[in-house]
Amino acid sequence: APPTTDHLHPGFEELKGAKSGPCDTMAARDSVMDTTEAPQIIEHIHKSLTHTPYETKWVPCSARLVCMGIYPKAKGALQVFEMSQGELTLVSETQKPHGIKCGTFGASSIEERHLACGDYAGNLSIYDLSNQDAPLFSVQAHSQIINAIDGIGGQDVGYGA
Repeated sequence: APPTTDHLHPGFEELKGAKSGPCDTMAARDSVMDTTEAPQIIEHIHKSLTHTPYETKWVPCSARLVCMGIYPKAKGALQVFEMSQGELTLVSETQKPHGIKCGTFGASSIEERHLACGDYAGNLSIYDLSNQDAPLFSVQAHSQIINAIDGIGGQDVGYGA
């Protein structure tokens, strides 16, 4: 029995008669798909970085954002940027002993804006962004990398994710 094409893409029947070249096949396939309803990503600001970013979070109730990642020599990157008049300006930059993989403001009140971070060594650290030199709190939470973190600050109004 000849093989069936029931399991293939719905536009496959239109492609069967197309020329055999890869460009012709791609053009025929793309003409079948409708992307007008697809989500759009619009770039507002482009910024080059000296590290690999893993997490970027808006600082609550501000025009600032924090970028966390790892430098080429495996040190942690913690940068705070401020957005003003279409420009992104570096406000502060701190190097940490280990790369930072994740972070959240979810465990802090909106007024405090403390950042909880997880790093490659398994440390959970909480930083006050106005003084990033030393964490407010730090604990060895895991034996290896902390890949993701979320927080909830309690039952009071203004706390939590």
